[in-house]
Amino acid sequence: MPAALAATVVAALVALRAVLDRPLWYDEIWRPHFLAEPAATFWSELAHANTPSALGWAALTRLVGEVAGWHAWALRLPELVALVALPAVAYAFVRRFTGPAAAGLAAASLGLSGVVVDLGTQLKPYAVEALAALAVVWLWGAARRPTVARTTAGAVSLFAVPAAFLIIPLAAGDVVAAGRGWRPRARAALTAAPALAICGLHTALFIGHQSSQRASRFWDTQFLAGRGPLDAVGFVAGELVRILGGAPTGVDRYDPNLVHPATDATFAAAWLLAPAAALAFAFGVVALHRFDKIGQPMRDPGDARRLTHPDGGRAGSPASQAMAPAHAWGAGRQLLVAVLGALLIALAASVGRYWPFGANRTNTFLVPLLVAVVAVGADRVGPRRGAPPAAGRGGAGPGAPPGGRWRATALAWRAVPAGRVVLAGALVVLAAAPVASASALWPLWRERHEIRPVALMVDATTLARGLYQPGDVVVVGGRLARSGWLYATGVSDDGPYLPPPAAAAPPAGPRLPEDSTLFLTAVGEGEARAALAARTGPAPERLLLFVLVYDRGGADAELADLRAAGWCPTETFEFPGTGTLRVLGGCAGGPSAAPSAGG
Repeated sequence: MPAALAATVVAALVALRAVLDRPLWYDEIWRPHFLAEPAATFWSELAHANTPSALGWAALTRLVGEVAGWHAWALRLPELVALVALPAVAYAFVRRFTGPAAAGLAAASLGLSGVVVDLGTQLKPYAVEALAALAVVWLWGAARRPTVARTTAGAVSLFAVPAAFLIIPLAAGDVVAAGRGWRPRARAALTAAPALAICGLHTALFIGHQSSQRASRFWDTQFLAGRGPLDAVGFVAGELVRILGGAPTGVDRYDPNLVHPATDATFAAAWLLAPAAALAFAFGVVALHRFDKIGQPMRDPGDARRLTHPDGGRAGSPASQAMAPAHAWGAGRQLLVAVLGALLIALAASVGRYWPFGANRTNTFLVPLLVAVVAVGADRVGPRRGAPPAAGRGGAGPGAPPGGRWRATALAWRAVPAGRVVLAGALVVLAAAPVASASALWPLWRERHEIRPVALMVDATTLARGLYQPGDVVVVGGRLARSGWLYATGVSDDGPYLPPPAAAAPPAGPRLPEDSTLFLTAVGEGEARAALAARTGPAPERLLLFVLVYDRGGADAELADLRAAGWCPTETFEFPGTGTLRVLGGCAGGPSAAPSAGG
């Protein structure tokens, strides 16, 4: 099954290969600029990154760029590998708690999600973070050499920005589950300490250094900050419905630049998917909470799908009992603590505008874990073959394990006619969730040749390099243009995506010298004229003015201001969805010739 799931994702990527060939667009191209910075300027430049990058992911991406070249296809390779591995690993992870059908549907819903594939085919860390989250929780539950396993989980956390949302509650759970007395709790704390130290230092020093986007307004609607009590309750409730109504559970429903399932825009998301997922999630919480001490799922007696303790011992064996934690702190409760703890920490972080809460791409790391809980709940209430559980072995009689009591509760639900109808309806909806999830692959395939916003930056800089003559000054306008322009003209190994304009310039020359480039933070406010006046040295004979598409509203004002200073456009080149490149020379017969230095 894992191999089949991975192969299916590979087949989808082959069908969508045109997506992989597209140039880096705005939400991608700023990332390699910061990652490719020389050692001398890396740290200072990183402080201005649009959003934080994890150290491990950043190092891996830079390594790929240095080895394979700074090409769009090469930089996306880590995401593609994670995207292919994700459903296979998710299946194996969920299979620890459920039967093959539930695990297969959960993994298919995740791996064939158009939203997840869309994110995983871009230079963004979300597929890697989702895979890292599964690895962290799985490693944390390792029975053998727990200190080594938890330390390894801490090392894996270096590949996920929000890993602290998982490591902190898992470490706290270790201490609580250790039992009474300071000695066992101290041992538990020492076992978790290396992972906490690795993740804590990474979060405080490396990720905290990149928190400049707190001042941005993009995520305002996803923060709890600034809300009154009633508004806060409504916000949390609404986001929980959006999380549960995603296909799969928790997937992004916010970003307009991503594809979305067909259910998102219909009543099905809030009135079918969300209630069904909520019911399954609730049953999953109870089932995982009652997961027995040795990690054996609560199944009917004789069910061939029983799991064994990691040491190979069966339920009740001396080896299993010897290794069982005092408070049944096993894989089930660890998964629960990781999911619920991460949601609570993300909500708390949104109060300080540190992290958006809800069904957003930033929370993709939680999607596999949320799907796992829903799958466990659906599996527990689904129909079973064979005789009902017997008392004392899986039933509700005296001495029955916790799993038996849970099984009795599930049977009681099915014994009530209304309960049977509700559970059957929920299961039908959840069984159809992979289809809803995969429905987002259609718009992704339909739009596979479309160029995303600001995706022609390499085209623009290639033309600028061909037009540039020694002594020219390049003016780049737009607050969002700097990082993409610097990467495209100074680092990227890609060529133009589209044929050159009709009035083609000579072939691209050397990289543009940075000291000949001026960056404007605002277009239309006279910054170009002021910056040119402040320059020393010989006066330029020409200007190459590039204005980003997002700032073209101020382009006319900027041109008017430059015209007043003696500069007039002589050539204009349009790059659809990206911006406009103009060549400016001295105005013929204008009020003044090209301005002299300092004038």
